[in-house]
Amino acid sequence: MAKRNTGMVKPFEAVKVGAFALVAALTIGLLANAVGPQRDAEEAVEAEPEPPPPVTPPTREVAPSFVHHFGGPHDDTDWYISDFSYPSDAHPAWLAERVHFLEDRIKLEVRRERLGDKNISGGEYQRRGFYHFGRYEVVMIPAPGSGTVSAMFTHTDAYFDDPHDEIDIEFLGGNPRQLHLNYFANYDGIGSIYVPLDFDTTKAAHLYAFEWEPNEIRWYVDDKMIHRSTWADHPIPRTPGRLMVHAWSGGPAQYDWHGRPNFKNGTTADVFCLSYQATGDTTEQCSDTFEPPVSKPKKK
Repeated sequence: MAKRNTGMVKPFEAVKVGAFALVAALTIGLLANAVGPQRDAEEAVEAEPEPPPPVTPPTREVAPSFVHHFGGPHDDTDWYISDFSYPSDAHPAWLAERVHFLEDRIKLEVRRERLGDKNISGGEYQRRGFYHFGRYEVVMIPAPGSGTVSAMFTHTDAYFDDPHDEIDIEFLGGNPRQLHLNYFANYDGIGSIYVPLDFDTTKAAHLYAFEWEPNEIRWYVDDKMIHRSTWADHPIPRTPGRLMVHAWSGGPAQYDWHGRPNFKNGTTADVFCLSYQATGDTTEQCSDTFEPPVSKPKKK
């Protein structure tokens, strides 16, 4: 007769099974501990960002350092007034008559008006030449009002047969107590960086700046650093760019960013000084003569 399986395990068999399980568990644990650090090390090596590529010399001539305190008429030798339109509703019609020259500043005007396929006109002023690594400064009061964008920035673009490299200092008039920063390297932008400020940018002139190095950008307000980005955060632009200031408003695709264009028609951004100091230079800058406004003490 066949032996019937009762489902019971003899005591000595239970001991053998338990001992085997204990040895197996210890062996697996030792293997896991041995393999774990190796795997962690391999993952750490894989996650380490690639080093930035070496900086190649620019293929075009780079303009020298300068400082310019605005006042008086337009100088066509060193400056260019934008007077054209891009084929995109993201940009206004740039009109020469939207740049106004005063005794101590230029005013960049923004207007709601129908001009062909454009509903907005704006003012843009550009320093001639191409500028590279160094410190960029501007003394300005941005335009107030929802929908306005005032900016100082470096820029190259496919419109001019260049890669899209750009570094921005921007002000959105609907929120005058913050700064908007961004930069692009070969069409790839890091995205909006919003920096809160403890003052209303549209009430008085302040000094805004950025320092552009091959692997790092640092932004400043009244000589206090407010943000820093490195190559580890996002590739840094390398192409020498045009340097310009402008005031504008975009189309419906930009409303979520800069707000609906409800600004007072004819609002302006005031620019008093613009300077560029190439890396290694010790030339004069806007900050050498600018005195930031003194904050009034709060009433108790």
